[in-house]
Amino acid sequence: MSFLAVREQAVSVRGMSRFFRECSDVYMQNFWNKPTIHLPHDAVSLARAMEMCQYFMEQEGYVEGTTMVVVLGSGVYDVVGICEVPIYGTCQKTLSIPFDNLSFVGKGEGETIVDGGFAVENGRKISFESLTLKNTSGKYGLFASGAGTEMILQNVTIEECPNIGVDVVGGAKLAATGCQFHQNGHSGLVVSGSTTTARLTNCTSHHNKYHGVNAGNGAVVDLMGEGTSVHDNKMYGLFACNRGSTINVYQPCVLNDMSHGNKRQNIKEFGGRVQQKDSKK
Repeated sequence: MSFLAVREQAVSVRGMSRFFRECSDVYMQNFWNKPTIHLPHDAVSLARAMEMCQYFMEQEGYVEGTTMVVVLGSGVYDVVGICEVPIYGTCQKTLSIPFDNLSFVGKGEGETIVDGGFAVENGRKISFESLTLKNTSGKYGLFASGAGTEMILQNVTIEECPNIGVDVVGGAKLAATGCQFHQNGHSGLVVSGSTTTARLTNCTSHHNKYHGVNAGNGAVVDLMGEGTSVHDNKMYGLFACNRGSTINVYQPCVLNDMSHGNKRQNIKEFGGRVQQKDSKK
C-alpha cells in the first residue's frame, strides 16, 4: 500500500474512535512537518498528485501558506489535460495549477522529464527544480500571468516547445537560476507587461527559432552571473521592444560577450533598451 493511501486512510478513520483519532493526529502531524508527495511511490501520475495536494489542503492541520512538495523520481511524467490560458486559448497537455505554494522537485535535468506544460496564474507562487520540461504536443512550457504571481526556477531545462519556452505576462514575476531555454519553436523567454519582471542568474537561452530573451510592453529583465549566455538563436539574442522595455545586464555578466552568435543580431532595440550595468545586483 502506498504511503499516500495510508495518509488518506489516516484522515478517514478519525471519526471511528478516540484511539484512531489520536493515531491519525500523530500520523498527520508527522506529515505536516514535511508535506511531501513522491512520484511514482505515493501517486501514479501528476494529475493524481494534484488531487492529493488539494485533498490535504482541505484537511484540518493544514496551515495557510504551507508549501506542498511534489518529488518526481527518474523517468518521464506526462501532463494530461486541457486548459484555457490567456493569449493562447485552449492548450493541450497543459495543467493550470489550481492552488498556491507548490513545489515540483526532480532528480535532475535529463533524468526527470515532464512532457507537458504548466500555467501559473491568479497570484500563486510555484517553483520548479532539477528537471527537464518539454511540451512537444502543446504550445508553451511554462506560462505565468497576473499581479502577485511568482514562478521560481532552479536548474530547470525548458526545451522543444512548439511556441515560447517560458512566457511571463501581466505583472507576474520570474526568478530563474542555472536554467536553460533552448530549441523552442519561438523564443526561449518572453517577458511582457509594464509591471512584469524576470531575473535570470547563470542561465542560457540558445538555439531557439526566434529570440533568446524578449522583453516587451514595458517589462524589465535583469541578467546576471558569469554563466549567463544567449547564443545561436535564429533571430535576435536580446530583444527589447516597445517603450519602457528594458534588459539590464549586471556585472560580472558582460553584455557584448554574453549575447553572441545569434543569426540576425545579438542585441536589438526596437523602442526598448538593452544596457550594461556597472554594478552587481
